Amino acid sequence: MEKPEEMYQEDVNNFIDIVDRFKYLQDNDYTTAYQLHKDALAQYDRWSQIYFEVRRVEIGKKKDPPWKDRVEDVMRILNNIYTSSRMVWNKSKDDLNEGKY
Repeated sequence: MEKPEEMYQEDVNNFIDIVDRFKYLQDNDYTTAYQLHKDALAQYDRWSQIYFEVRRVEIGKKKDPPWKDRVEDVMRILNNIYTSSRMVWNKSKDDLNEGKY
């Protein structure tokens, strides 16, 4: 039987990509922040679906708490990246209004 992290390898790779891009996000890189907040929200939705599938499969079967806990962690991290990136992107409006760019 395939391990969950192998079944969702593309989703894991997408998550790693978002985290890597977030690590290098500068507070004045508004274009990247905008794209990152959109990507993080889309991946949050995908991981929410994965979490739903995990919970549904668990009914009447052996549970996999480590995988379920990791999915919850991924969702929490994506939510934080989404929020932080959105804040950077929103800062661009203030900078533009103040004539910084």
